[in-house]
Amino acid sequence: MIWIDSGAPATEPVSLAAAKAHLRIERDDEDELVLGLIRSAREALEARTGMVLGRRGFRLCLEDAREGTLWLTRRPVRGVVMAQVFDADGDAAEIEATAVRIAANGEALILPRAVRAGRNGVEIDLDMGLAAEEVPEMLRVAMLQLVAASYEMRGVGQGSMQPAVMPPLVRGLIAPFRRIGL
Repeated sequence: MIWIDSGAPATEPVSLAAAKAHLRIERDDEDELVLGLIRSAREALEARTGMVLGRRGFRLCLEDAREGTLWLTRRPVRGVVMAQVFDADGDAAEIEATAVRIAANGEALILPRAVRAGRNGVEIDLDMGLAAEEVPEMLRVAMLQLVAASYEMRGVGQGSMQPAVMPPLVRGLIAPFRRIGL
């Protein structure tokens, strides 16, 4: 299962103004830094919870799709945009998007026989994620706390290494949203 992210959401779950107010920053010279920390915090929470925090598109690539129900590692799915299967020669055949059904509140897909018959892989384009206003308040608070921790630790590591620390409060706030499996 390979996920290809189409890019950042149009609106982050935590606004620049909210993050600056939480950090008690009144000047504008660190806006780019704070925006980067917001983006990093969202990505870190998405990685730990499997939830897509910001509505955007993804492409799901499968080498073998023989199971009828496919439980997803990222959620929630809002809609299926396109599905195609590849035959042994690598030629693509498009499957009607409505044939791929969304199940379990956007946590699974039910694949039709035509998709499961793909011998050389399957690609499914999905509309995924929570809109910024739909993100649970606990996750917003976790993002703000992670932005604050990263802002405090900004001199310790490079910007690309942020968040450098995951505070216990953040771990506690995101715990109810994590899916634990065996």
